Amino acid sequence: MPSSLEFTDERFVFGGKSYPNIPLLVDSKNRFVEPVCDYFRHLVIWRNIRTTSARTYAECITLFWNHFESEQRNLGDVTDKDLLRWLNSQENHGVSAQTRCDRCDAVFALYVWLEWNGYIQNSIRIPGWNDSEKFVPRLTSVPAKNLTGAWRSSSFGFVSAVRPRTPGSSIQATPNAEDLTKIYIAADRGENLGLITRNHLLIDWYSQVGVRRHEWCLLTVGQIPSWDEIFALQQRNEAHELLLFKTKGGRVRHVGVLPELLEKTQEYIDGPRAAIVARFKTTKKVAYKEPAEVFLSEKTGQPLTLTAITNMLTAWFKTACVPGHGHRLRATYLTNLFEAELAAEEARIAAHPGTKACIDYELILRKVAERAGHADIESLRPYLTLARKRRLRENDLADPVTLQQQIDAKKQELALLEHRIRKTRAELTLVSRS
Repeated sequence: MPSSLEFTDERFVFGGKSYPNIPLLVDSKNRFVEPVCDYFRHLVIWRNIRTTSARTYAECITLFWNHFESEQRNLGDVTDKDLLRWLNSQENHGVSAQTRCDRCDAVFALYVWLEWNGYIQNSIRIPGWNDSEKFVPRLTSVPAKNLTGAWRSSSFGFVSAVRPRTPGSSIQATPNAEDLTKIYIAADRGENLGLITRNHLLIDWYSQVGVRRHEWCLLTVGQIPSWDEIFALQQRNEAHELLLFKTKGGRVRHVGVLPELLEKTQEYIDGPRAAIVARFKTTKKVAYKEPAEVFLSEKTGQPLTLTAITNMLTAWFKTACVPGHGHRLRATYLTNLFEAELAAEEARIAAHPGTKACIDYELILRKVAERAGHADIESLRPYLTLARKRRLRENDLADPVTLQQQIDAKKQELALLEHRIRKTRAELTLVSRS
């Protein structure tokens, strides 16, 4: 049996505070790997890393552990050759260079911590700690600042010497309107209409609101406005300012949500979601407690896991033959948001030509970064550049932000309806011929 992860529950208390959902590594003999478990507890308790992030690191480390545990090796015996062999096996299975970099960083950071805290000795040379001692390290390192391309920040300023090299940073493929339609169609398969509705809402919230995986799966029913509030928004033609509490880095932020999307989400809550809850209350009875989250699994009745969301998005991108991955739907949102902000600014200047001489691009950059939840505005500057170039080619488009978002959403709905019409016609044609 391979190694696996278990998780603490609310009974795990440290310093008077409960810490549920901390990952714990269990080996193939069903024993806790205490040094690694201590590391995960350190990440959450002392470094204040979210348990969802700790779980991501733990999944990477578990993959590595299963690889070398089969060779019956001790924890401190891992060498560059072992790490490189593991990374090469991932490459042979089609894992991207960036993902291999991230996994390598997660494993290497674990070994740095193990060395620093005395669980292993003479495995890694840590500047200012053991660099005066005479030994040949099993795992070698290089300064992080000397690398080209993207890298994970390091507390000690160095990373594994066998870390895969990646190209210099660049904007990855961003799904356009046509790509988005293909992804909707890929998620439109099957006979379960409730499941299709939930899947489409995942794409909607990604591309129209710019949420991340954990932000989407942690949305609660209480955060969605009532029918009366949604109707009032529609009458005023306004977007709803939704407050997200559980975000990347723990920064509370507002996102604009169109009333049409809120309407579809509320319909899901009243329809497919209510049916899931009723079914599990009938089968599980008092053992089932209705989750607060909006989007539920058809199989478990519980909120979808991050892994499940990733797997769904990956499958849809692959089926649709669209380059990239699910997170790139946020890039679609960012591109559209820059377009809308630029268009709104152009409209304001045209309406009041004496108040502003030109567009304040830095202000737009900061506004988009705040709405998208980006601490570093420089990571968004390439999107602003692309949007400015497009505006130069299409300078006759000048609509307010909300109106532009509505247009984008309606285009996607229209494209999907056209696909369904063609599909239905084809089915009717086959029926008539038979």
